Amino acid sequence: MKAQYVKDLRPYNRAAIVSKDMPIRAMVKIVVEHPEVHYLCVVDESEKLLGLISRKKLFQAIFSHHVPASSMVSKLYALLTSEQASDILVTHVITCTETDTLNDLINTMIKRRLDAIPVVNKEEKLEGIISIERIFSKWLEEEKE
Repeated sequence: MKAQYVKDLRPYNRAAIVSKDMPIRAMVKIVVEHPEVHYLCVVDESEKLLGLISRKKLFQAIFSHHVPASSMVSKLYALLTSEQASDILVTHVITCTETDTLNDLINTMIKRRLDAIPVVNKEEKLEGIISIERIFSKWLEEEKE
């Protein structure tokens, strides 16, 4: 690929942004209305990224009662009592910046088996998301040339 840096992948995928107090029902509505959304980005009032919620985690939070009771009880209880975004968000999020190399981004996505990575600026504010589909799209554009 000719693109060298994350910034070369602009425009980024638009992030599905939610607040930490958004109810689970509202988050499900976003996922249903936008099936291309794989992650909900939880941000604070200043748009700083607090964490991510995957569709899979949201699914588990709603349907965890289908899991056998022999599973880890504490984990199961936490999912069953989830009511809002802050209850299920993952706070250790792998992110990238516009100045990261595309090679590093792709390497991280492959190594960590990620479908997408949030792009943040110096203040850790969310700029967008880089998805596998966006990288494919850029690759196809460059292959035409």
